[in-house]
Amino acid sequence: MKCFKQPPTSLGSLMNFSFACRCVCLLLAFRAGFASDVFAGPAVAADLQIQLHETSVVHGNRVLLSSIATVSGSDPVLKKEVEDVEIQLLDATLASTTISQRFVNIRLIVAGFRMEDMTLSGADQTVVVFQPQQKLTDTQVEEQALVVMTQAMNAKQEDLKVLLQSGFVQTLPKNLHGLEGLYLKILPPTKQALGPVTLLVQVWHKDALLSARPAVFDVRRKHRVAVARISLSREVPIDDSNVQFENRFMTTEIDELEPNQILGRSVRGIVLAGAVVQMRDLQTTTRKNADVLVKKGDAVQVTAMARRLRTSIRDIEAMEDGQLGDRIRMKNRDSGKEIVGEVVGPGQTIVRLQ
Repeated sequence: MKCFKQPPTSLGSLMNFSFACRCVCLLLAFRAGFASDVFAGPAVAADLQIQLHETSVVHGNRVLLSSIATVSGSDPVLKKEVEDVEIQLLDATLASTTISQRFVNIRLIVAGFRMEDMTLSGADQTVVVFQPQQKLTDTQVEEQALVVMTQAMNAKQEDLKVLLQSGFVQTLPKNLHGLEGLYLKILPPTKQALGPVTLLVQVWHKDALLSARPAVFDVRRKHRVAVARISLSREVPIDDSNVQFENRFMTTEIDELEPNQILGRSVRGIVLAGAVVQMRDLQTTTRKNADVLVKKGDAVQVTAMARRLRTSIRDIEAMEDGQLGDRIRMKNRDSGKEIVGEVVGPGQTIVRLQ
């Protein structure tokens, strides 16, 4: 009976030895670059050029070849297949990782591509940085709108405030909610304006326009203004105790008065506490005993103002006397042209241009 028994260990050892030999052969084939002869895989007829980047940023845990390299070739289908090869899965607990060119080579061979049909160049290794993708928010919309409005109005970002009058992201189609990789393009306004301004907001993903819809923004510009500390009346001249100067973001263009334009003058009527004092609120006539600050024939220092722009005009002569706040005629000694300005100090006037 013993002669009919088959020793199981002998056959098992033989099978294990045969399998091990096959594995070694396969590994040697991989290293030699002939994996496609062993396993059926995509045969790359056209040469592909793969250039590895020095650094790359990814927003998910999968690192594809297209995430870390630029692939070029004549066959778009094969190019896409190579780009979609998964190189590595990232550890989300690490801020970055390094992938070598040799590792990329191995991953392409394992995926079934023959390396003699490709040219791998570029960096010897690439540093891959993981950054979670930020979902689109209303704050991002406002930030982008601020950039557009500052360019359109030739202003500094700190001089403008641009806020949505109502939520924008929530009005997008449901299939866009939570979609990662969205970015904005906001078209400039058709005209410069403060207050409610409608801008066309485009939502893009990669190279595709997914949505375009108008959004209304509240646009305000910073002004340096005179503000009543207490309620002002006609009987009480303006001084430092009842008026202060501060920065305010306004929805309309407003007078930016200098202290020498307002102190010592009186208002036409009641100006409530907290209200901005403008030129139209001030009396045009001064007290009877007020001094003459500009005399006929004197050379006058003239400042011309157009919104937030100021410039000085030389060789101007007063054609009549003027007290603080008076509007007087003047002429340019070179051209002989007449202009009208407001007396704001001794020998000083201001001309407001529209």
